[in-house]
Amino acid sequence: MDVRARLERVRSRFDLPVLWRIAQSALAAGAAWEIALQIPGHGQPFFAPIAAVIALGAERGRRGRQAILMMVGVGLGILIGAGLVTLVGAGAWQIVIATAVALTIATAAGAPPIIRIQAAASAILVVALHRPGSNLAVQRLVDALIGGGIAIVLARLLFPIEPLGLVREEARTVRAKLAAALDEIARAIENGERDRVDAALRQLNAIDDGRLENALAIAREVSRAAPRRRPLRRRVEALGAVYHELEASVSDARAIATGALRLLDGPPPPPAAAAAVLAAAAAVRAVDPDEARARAEEARADAVRLRDADGSLGSGVLAHGVAAVADHTRRAAEAREEDSRLAAAGRNRFSRLHVGTNTRRWTREPRQRT
Repeated sequence: MDVRARLERVRSRFDLPVLWRIAQSALAAGAAWEIALQIPGHGQPFFAPIAAVIALGAERGRRGRQAILMMVGVGLGILIGAGLVTLVGAGAWQIVIATAVALTIATAAGAPPIIRIQAAASAILVVALHRPGSNLAVQRLVDALIGGGIAIVLARLLFPIEPLGLVREEARTVRAKLAAALDEIARAIENGERDRVDAALRQLNAIDDGRLENALAIAREVSRAAPRRRPLRRRVEALGAVYHELEASVSDARAIATGALRLLDGPPPPPAAAAAVLAAAAAVRAVDPDEARARAEEARADAVRLRDADGSLGSGVLAHGVAAVADHTRRAAEAREEDSRLAAAGRNRFSRLHVGTNTRRWTREPRQRT
């Protein structure tokens, strides 16, 4: 790989969202340091900027939650470390005990990795850096609260992610891969290529709908926790219905591939088989609700024609899968319509509030002049 290709590869990793996240982390680190320095006798608040960067380093939508978990872990570790130092002092074997106790308690509570790691690290620091008369435990706790608090303000109050876009982006990826695999199955039926169906089935099995599920979980969390995103909760649930229909369509597409394999094991399949699969792919690709419904009806009609043309098991399995994908497409279209209706209702509500505010301001002004 030449230098230009390497530089292009590096440049591609720095899109605007990535640069914005880097800027937020850098600014949060500086702000945490300056705020912590304002506390009298706080010393060198090195952990405050570290805590901010750790919290903001989580994946999109998880940063506020990670800040809270980090603070919980730090608090647990400080309690364990401070209690151990008070009882038996500081030293090597005390570090062993502090680490073991912190990890054991966090694990027994079913805590996620960040709590376990922060609890153990905080306990170790409190024991290892203990000096008689020092307030290291309190300083580290204050640093965690400052750094985590800044991360929460940035992630949940000022710059929460847009949850709808997150779900749509992953849904678009799943939809494109699903439609491409269905296209491959149709071409394989037309050309009698069994190996090509096997390859399409592998494509279907490789579709990671878990990413879409994770995006939906993040969107739900953000719409509940971020005040600016709470009005989007019902729209997130509408997109959740789209996700479930897409997930089911992937399963039914595997049935279509199974039916195609059975068809290709016997006599040449009827032309209606490839046409039905192409219609299913077109239905999956459709985003506009009206177009999606129309495509779904075409796919279902093609499935009926296939059953009428060929009563074999392969055609029956394939037609059933196409009809199921058509049904999922229709229900997904209804969910997208609900999302559009909720979006329009939100805009209308905002317009009424805006007009009402202007009207009240206009009616108050004459009284203020008199």
